[in-house]
Amino acid sequence: MKMDIKKLALCFFLYYIVTDVFRGIINSNSFSEALVYNLQPRIIALTISVGFIFFLFTISSYFIFFKRYNKKPFWSNLLITVLIAILIIFLRYFLEEIIFRHLFGFGNYNKDVSLSYYLIDNFYYAFQYCALGIIFYFWQYSKFKDESNSQLLLEKQQMELDLLRSQTNPHFLFNTLNNIYALIHTNSDKALGAIEKLSSLLRYSLYKTKTDVLLEDEISQIRNFIDLESFRHKEEPNLKLNIEGITKGVRVPQFLLLPFVENAFKHGKLHSHNLPITITLDVTDMKIKYMVTNEIEQKKKDKVGGIGLDNLKKRLELLYPKNHMFLCKAGNSAFTAQLEIPLQ
Repeated sequence: MKMDIKKLALCFFLYYIVTDVFRGIINSNSFSEALVYNLQPRIIALTISVGFIFFLFTISSYFIFFKRYNKKPFWSNLLITVLIAILIIFLRYFLEEIIFRHLFGFGNYNKDVSLSYYLIDNFYYAFQYCALGIIFYFWQYSKFKDESNSQLLLEKQQMELDLLRSQTNPHFLFNTLNNIYALIHTNSDKALGAIEKLSSLLRYSLYKTKTDVLLEDEISQIRNFIDLESFRHKEEPNLKLNIEGITKGVRVPQFLLLPFVENAFKHGKLHSHNLPITITLDVTDMKIKYMVTNEIEQKKKDKVGGIGLDNLKKRLELLYPKNHMFLCKAGNSAFTAQLEIPLQ
């Protein structure tokens, strides 16, 4: 979410004109009298000065909540807003009651006004315009969250469709079914297991389209994917799967981990002796750490396509704004994809 100073300034201007300028005109005896009064150079100068000070109330409270709302408690932000408002009140006093009187011979209040009355009276305005800034922030934040949720839903639907297409890729299905047929033909006990894995993977793609799933379900589909890919090759891929920590009861967004493995099979060297495909999942008290490493295959390969790590990056930004780590790096013929997300 970006700061929207232009809209904030427009809202402030409309509010200030209605509550301060127009109210003064309405309360006057006649429109002509109010017009003559408000067109005095002294009143114009004070109107601009007051508008500037009131806008400082609005933009300071907006800025404080914009920068700190997701990091600090609400009351902490409110306290800082009050302290900043007090400083702005003293700035107004210095500007209008000292500078203006020294340069132009007039101020906004009576010359003998007490400082306590001045503070109390200005707190009334500070409350109004600081509240305006806070309300504008929460309106913008609510709008941003609604748009993000809508975008996330669209992204998720598209990714589910892309994943379904990848899993139902004719080449992938043809080779897998052909291998299953060969297993059946040779009366292999592996045939039923292969059919079950393919069925489970397709069912997961077709029907389990939820916002989040159990981590164990995602891991299960990763294992099914690995097994089905293994059926497609005469030599079993050189692969290591390491899972540490307690995975039971942990939930993750659906299709978040599987694309890493798809990418490794699509672009990785499956039978590397120097650098096997390594999948590491570590569940701690606070985070899920996930890393997939593979040796880069130099030859162009025709394999089942994944949803793409670029699309996954966009999805992570929507799911965990400023609260995740996603890193992809290639070097020394190796490719590493890393992910850290907070536990839900």
